[in-house]
Amino acid sequence: MDHYSFMWQAVIAGLVASVACGCGAFPLAFKGLGVERRLGAAYAFAGGLMFAASFYNLLMPALSGNGEDSVSWQELLLTLGGMYFGCLTLSVVERYVTPERLESTVGRWLHSPRELLIFIAMAVHSIPEGLAVGVGYGAEGRSADYEGLGLSIALAIAIHNIPEGLAVAIPMRARGASIRACFLAAFLTSLPQPLAAIPASLAVWLFEPLMAPMLGFAAGAMMFLVVMEMLPEALKTRSPGQTAWSFMLGFGLMVLVQVAL
Repeated sequence: MDHYSFMWQAVIAGLVASVACGCGAFPLAFKGLGVERRLGAAYAFAGGLMFAASFYNLLMPALSGNGEDSVSWQELLLTLGGMYFGCLTLSVVERYVTPERLESTVGRWLHSPRELLIFIAMAVHSIPEGLAVGVGYGAEGRSADYEGLGLSIALAIAIHNIPEGLAVAIPMRARGASIRACFLAAFLTSLPQPLAAIPASLAVWLFEPLMAPMLGFAAGAMMFLVVMEMLPEALKTRSPGQTAWSFMLGFGLMVLVQVAL
């Protein structure tokens, strides 16, 4: 299979993850579920999935890409450098692309409601997740050693997108928006993922020496997202113990998925 086939697989996987984000709105159609109260546990569970995927599917392959038992210092430093650059990228996105900052800058020209500014912030926020999917499928196109990497990352992100989509939909539903409108809004906030997957999947095989740092970059972005955003969100509505158990259940499930695959 050529490299462009893997690129299209990354795009399709990104679209599926975007649909999963939209599907986060569906539980709101059932008033008796009390999904708002369980959102924190869902975030922690998805965080465990993503953390396991980052380590198992990204950092470990990056550190064993040479197929040898030992890891060279160069390989280690490149992977760690990529990981910290991924953390830095997501940190910059979280710090500067916020509804408050957008409202004080572009908002006065757009004359848009605050909901649109939140939408823009979340859409930009989803770009690193698309990069992770693209890196995974690009790695598969480079070497058979990474078989199944793209699917595993896409699965973790798709599951993570469900509570994220729910978080988008809850305030809209509270203002009387239809489930269809909530689904569409959540889907569109995640749409940058398949778009970002295209250059990421191509860059992996176009710039083969950058394989280790690119895998590290994707891992760093995902792990930083879990620690900086998903766990604090979980702790807003769940106790530390409940958050920890939800996280570990998600982590264990992803490990089982890796063994099954």
